[in-house]
Amino acid sequence: MSALKAILLDEIAAHGPLPLDVYMARALADPEHGYYMQRRPFGAPDSDGGDFITAPEVSQMFGELIGTWLADLWNRMGQPDPFALVELGPGRGTLMADILRVGQVLPAFLKSAQVHFVETSPALRQAQKQAVGKDVDAHWHADITTLPDLPCLLVANEFFDALPIRQTRKTASGWQEIHVGAKGDALVFAPQDVAAPDFSEAAKACLPETLDAQAIVETCPQGEAAMRQLSAHIAEQGGAALLIDYGHANKACGDSFQALKGHRFVDPLQAPGMADITAHVNFPLLAHLAELADLQVAPVATQGAFLENLGLNMRAQQLMQSSPGRETQIQSERARLAAPDEMGTLFKVLGVAHKAMPPLAGLTLEGAT
Repeated sequence: MSALKAILLDEIAAHGPLPLDVYMARALADPEHGYYMQRRPFGAPDSDGGDFITAPEVSQMFGELIGTWLADLWNRMGQPDPFALVELGPGRGTLMADILRVGQVLPAFLKSAQVHFVETSPALRQAQKQAVGKDVDAHWHADITTLPDLPCLLVANEFFDALPIRQTRKTASGWQEIHVGAKGDALVFAPQDVAAPDFSEAAKACLPETLDAQAIVETCPQGEAAMRQLSAHIAEQGGAALLIDYGHANKACGDSFQALKGHRFVDPLQAPGMADITAHVNFPLLAHLAELADLQVAPVATQGAFLENLGLNMRAQQLMQSSPGRETQIQSERARLAAPDEMGTLFKVLGVAHKAMPPLAGLTLEGAT
């Protein structure tokens, strides 16, 4: 039994079941026993024992293309100096390291950039510091509200999926909110009757028009708050954000609460603090919140289409020509990033920008779903 599970069982015995978002927040971010507080979760199955791998860890091509996208946009928006180069949930810092490396082709871009990370994990902050190197004057923030008053170019790759969700289920007799209770030494789902679901007006606007019996509606109050803050910052300071995550591009309901440990799906209630817990991102809601802030919002694209629009296939060919003996590996990495049966369609890309910004490269109707 994990240490956090024992603590939660005692708390439930004393005070009753926990709302699902409270459980998820404790499992991931408990100051002493939370998953992101005590572990370095990233890594390939055969390397350093991580529980999952993100696109920047799959291949340098991902970070190179994102870096090129950012440098090109900075150039076309008038080369603001200084500007904030921001990453939300930066993992081990691999993506930012690749962005800064490819940014060397446009030295003025790097000279003007102030690097800012939004990260709460002490272990990951240290990894990020090592990844970008001692010569980079990086700044860390607990949330978006303390970002500097500068135009910003922001990237969030697999950030929103880790924010705690609530689940509310429609039944024949009304609504239930999913809680986490206890049965002996096991944590179990414990639905609680509620008079009415506590949906925000924005969340209501992004629900399907009709909800079937037993439909499960997932909401993410922290995700909504983060998107409102992000959108307000861009509306006031200028710039753009690129949000990449797995989720749905159309209005949808369903249970997506899940956990990964050792690159395998596991019971999310089995060992809180020892496995990564996530849920699918509601991209229609993120887009709607950006529109409410009067931002430009590009059509939601699939990751595969977006990366191919940016030149993924050409970059893969260049790497294969310059790296004899690695052709099979590079082809595999390209497929992992963009193939429909890999990350290509499950992962989506949302670009939002200030009204004065130029068009966002790679985000066209061809990539919309």
